[in-house]
Formats: sequence, C-alpha cells, structure tokens
Amino acid sequence: MTAAPSPASPRGSLQSRLLRLAVLLSPVVFLLWLYREGLDIWFMQDDFAWLGLLRQVHSPSDVIRVLFEPAAQGTIRPWSERGFFLLFEYLFGLDSFPFRVTAFATAAADILLIGWIIRRLTGSMVAGAVAGICWAANASLVVAMTWSSAWNELLCPCFLLTALVLFIRFVETGRAVFWWWQLVVFLLGFGVLEINVVYPAIAISWVLFVVQAERRRFLLSQIPLCVLSVIYFGIHRAVAPLQTSGAYALHFDTEILKTLALYAKWSLVPADWVAWKHSVLSGRLILASGVVGILALLVVELRRRRTVILFFAAWFLATLGPLLPLSGHRSDYYLTIPVIAVGMLAGWSVGCALDDKNTAVSRRAWQTVSVICVGVYLVGMVPVARTATAWWWVRAESVRSLVLGVEAAHRTHPDAVIVLDGVNTELFNNAIGHSPFYPLGLDKVYLTPGSAAKIEAVPDLAEFRDVELDPVVLQHALTTNRAVIYSIVGDHLRNITESYKRSAPDPLVGRLPRRIDVGNALYSWLVGPEWLPLETGFRWMPARATVRISGPDVGGNELSLDGYCPEEQLKRAPRHITVLMDGIVLGHSQIINPESTFHRRFHIPDSLIGKKAVEVEIRVDPVSRIGNRELGLIFGKIEILP
Repeated sequence: MTAAPSPASPRGSLQSRLLRLAVLLSPVVFLLWLYREGLDIWFMQDDFAWLGLLRQVHSPSDVIRVLFEPAAQGTIRPWSERGFFLLFEYLFGLDSFPFRVTAFATAAADILLIGWIIRRLTGSMVAGAVAGICWAANASLVVAMTWSSAWNELLCPCFLLTALVLFIRFVETGRAVFWWWQLVVFLLGFGVLEINVVYPAIAISWVLFVVQAERRRFLLSQIPLCVLSVIYFGIHRAVAPLQTSGAYALHFDTEILKTLALYAKWSLVPADWVAWKHSVLSGRLILASGVVGILALLVVELRRRRTVILFFAAWFLATLGPLLPLSGHRSDYYLTIPVIAVGMLAGWSVGCALDDKNTAVSRRAWQTVSVICVGVYLVGMVPVARTATAWWWVRAESVRSLVLGVEAAHRTHPDAVIVLDGVNTELFNNAIGHSPFYPLGLDKVYLTPGSAAKIEAVPDLAEFRDVELDPVVLQHALTTNRAVIYSIVGDHLRNITESYKRSAPDPLVGRLPRRIDVGNALYSWLVGPEWLPLETGFRWMPARATVRISGPDVGGNELSLDGYCPEEQLKRAPRHITVLMDGIVLGHSQIINPESTFHRRFHIPDSLIGKKAVEVEIRVDPVSRIGNRELGLIFGKIEILP
C-alpha cells in the first residue's frame, strides 16, 4: 500500500508560490530589459500632431469633435490616439515618461493575457512564459515600445485578448456574464484600432479548433458580434471613406500574396536584419529553422488530430488580413498584433515537449527541437530589438534637445521669431516637418534660407516654403531685431545671430519676396495701410487692400491667393473679387457658399516680367460692417507660382 503523501510545509508552499510568480512575471521582466531605453524616449513625428490637439479644445463640443473627427488616413481612434494624448498632455504636459510607462504597462498586460491562454491550452506555466517572451522579443514590437503614437498597436491586442479570455471563460463555465463582458470589451475596442473588427473571426476560430463540445451553441453566440462588425465597417466607410490614392490606398491584386509572404518572413527574421549589419546567410538559416520547425509541428499535430495549432494560424491571418491590401505601405510594426500567434505557437511547442503523455524518447525529441527553434528565433530577434531600441532613443534625444531648446530660446527672446540653422534631414523628418512647436504655443519658428537644399524630406510633411524664410524677409527681420538665429550644435542650440549677420550673403538689392504671408508679422512691412490689424495668423481686408511683392522672373507665372470667408457671410451674399497688379487687371472671381476656404490663381502678363517690386491690389464686394470695421475677406498667403 502506498503511503499517503505528507502535507506540504508552509515554507515549501511559499517557495512554490514564489517560483510560480517568478515564472509568471519572467516575460514582463524580459520586456523591461529588452526595451529599457523605451521608458525614456521622447516624442517625435506624429506625436506632435496629437499633442497639438489640446490647443484646439475650448469647449465640450470641441472635445467630441477632436475625439471622433476622422484623421487624414481615414482613421477614427478616440481612445488610443486622441483621448490618450489629450488626457496625458492635460495631466502631465510634455513629460513623456507617463506616456511610456503606460505603453510598457499595456505590453505587460498583453504578455500576461497571452500566458493565461497558453496555460489554459497546455497546463504549463513554463509554456505560458515562453509564449510571452517570444512575443516580446519579436523586433516588430520596437516601434510600439519606443513611439507613443504606436500605443494603439499595444492597446488593441489588449482588447482582443481580454475579449477572448472572457469568451473562453464563457465556454468553460456557460455563465452568460462572461459573454456580456466580452461584448463590452469588443465594442470598446472599436475606439482603439480598426483591426478590432476581426475579433469574431478569432473567437470562431477558437470554437472550431479548440473547443470539443457544444460547438454549434458557441458559434451561434458569435453571430451578434459578426453583425456588429459589419455595422461598424459600414459606418466607418460612410464617415471615413477608404483611400483611393497614396500610401494608404487599398490594392486587391496579386501584390497581396507578396505582402503576405514578406510579413511571414518578417515574423521570423527581423525586417532590418541586414540593415543592422547581420549576414544574409545567418538570416536565411534563422528563417529556415523557423519554417521547418513550424511545418514539423503542424504535421505532427494534425496527424494526432489536434487542431489547436490551426488557431494560431487563424490569429495570424485574421489580424494581418486587413493590412495585406496596403501594398504601398508595408511596415514591420504592423506585425505587433499578428506575431502574437508566433509567441503562442512557441509556447504551445514547449507545452507539447513537456507533455507527460509522450514517451520519454518522444519527449526528449520534442524538447530538443523546441529548444533549438525557440533559441534560434531569440538569437535572431533579440539583438535587432536591442539595437533598434537604442537607435530610436538617440533619434528622440535629438528631437527633445531641439524642441526644448527652442522653447528656452523663446523665453529668452519672447518678442522675436526663432530661426534655426543647420537642421539636417533626420531632424526635419522627425520633428520640424511635423510642427513640433505648435503644442508649445510657438507658431513662428523658421529655417534659414537655403536649408531646403540640404534636406531630403519624406512625403506629406510641412512644405519648405512654409518654414524656410526668404532671405529678404530674414534680413529685414534681423535689421529690425525681430529675429534671432540659433544653430544646432550637438545636443544644444547656440545663438549665432551676430555671426550670421556678418557672414550671410546680401540679398538682391531692392528685390522683394515672391511670397507674402499676410497673417505673419514678419511681412507687415509689405502690407498696405488699408489692412485691418493683425490677428492670430490672419488679417481682414476691407473693400480694397494692397501688398508689395516681387514681379515674375519668367513668363507663364501665376498669382496665387489663399484666403477665407466665414460661412455666415457667404450665406448672405457671394463675394466678388477683382485682382490687379501694378494697375493691370489680372482677373475676376466669385466666392460662393459653402466655399469658405478659397484658393484662386490668376495669370500674370509678360509686361511685368523682371520687375523687382509690383503692387498687388485686391478688391472685394460686398463687404460686411461691424461697428466701424469694414470686413471683406480674410487672407493668409499671396504668392507668385510657376
């Protein structure tokens, strides 16, 4: 007769609990180690657009508009982008640390949810830990772990995984409360990322490939969620139509298969493997190891009639599928959510290796294969993730030095505009081109003349003509002490105003700029006395107003006018405008409702070619009167274009 086991000692029980806790949290500790610089990374690129939203909020209605107005890419993400930046900037200002802590906490929650699911499938704490570590190690997470604007890539899987966990509990217990909480989480997920729409497919895959009993009942329980996904898709298309051109246009052609193959490769070998000076051959070996290991596991599992492995494939394809038509915008960080399947697959393989139902020989073979495949995968991912994270930190530090340096310069020279010299391509693409000073309330920061020739800007950033000063305008601003020039030296800014004055070439004598920003104080000396006083970024003109500008250099040039007329005024009557240059009528035009913001171009006659200065006269009829003010139109920019 076998003796009854003695009860575990309290000390042994405590050690066991501590060991389980250590295994449970090991992926989180690994995450903190791997991306540790990410906790100190500052803002860059799209972050500044979201940080600028707080300046646009003046009433409760503004909050609703800012949260739900579609972005330029046709996205509506009130929780993960607009709400996140609005709330955190309101609470913490431009302190990036709370943003980064939130990103790490979200990734940690994802890891714990992944581990819970794998433990449910395998019964192994170690398998759950391996799943979390392998997901965290994937280099596609670098962007999400270092860039606050990519928080949605961490928050969306948190919603998907939470909803799935609740559904699993519903399947296990039959308690309707779990189904309803799943529904709540699913609905809230629509405010995070559009990929949330695929959740019903994930839940259905769980039923098909994991659940053994009452499949019909649980499949039917997902029908309402499928209907909600279809409704969401219809509403989203109505308020934010799909893009038909540009990088975010959808292409339903054979490129989808190439995109799928590329993303599958990046899931096993980092996209930047070669860029970070690793050999092509080693990358191919890592890829081959991963592919062979996955195929071997697939064959063995299907021969055993175990279909759980197909759930991991379904997760990968479901979460990646909506991104495949974006063949013009392939990016490895889009894999943040799909590669959860890679982590779960790795955890499942370890669970299979530890399965007591295997023979001793079979178990040793499984363990050997699992250790080799997981080890090779980590050897490929970890170095790239570490290197890329440090690289992002360096880039963000240069942006932090620039933006906060300009803020300090403005405090020193509150009445002068700041002009930057020495901005390179990286700083322009990571900061200047994204209007980084707008969240600070600094609207007038410029680049020195000639800066554009030294910068290779990526598409869709601020135009150089909006940020690079004309040499004549800069000379006038320096002469009247309305500008100071700072040079970027290492990690700080240095005032070089006096040395710049001495070394800058003289502009053409008597030449005026070809472009005038009527709403900018730097151009006030070119604006006629008829204009009303300068307001925030614009001026009203009365029935007649003039500006001085350079004449055209060659034939075929046009005069461009950008302006605005309030909708309530256009509703009362259209505005008729006449434009003259040195007394020559260039043309007439009409502004009618609802064209509040208008853009007009007028041909310039050859008789004005070569003139160093001409007078542009604008007449508008009718005008509105408020008190003793005569209000015609609001103007921004007037310029000569080819």
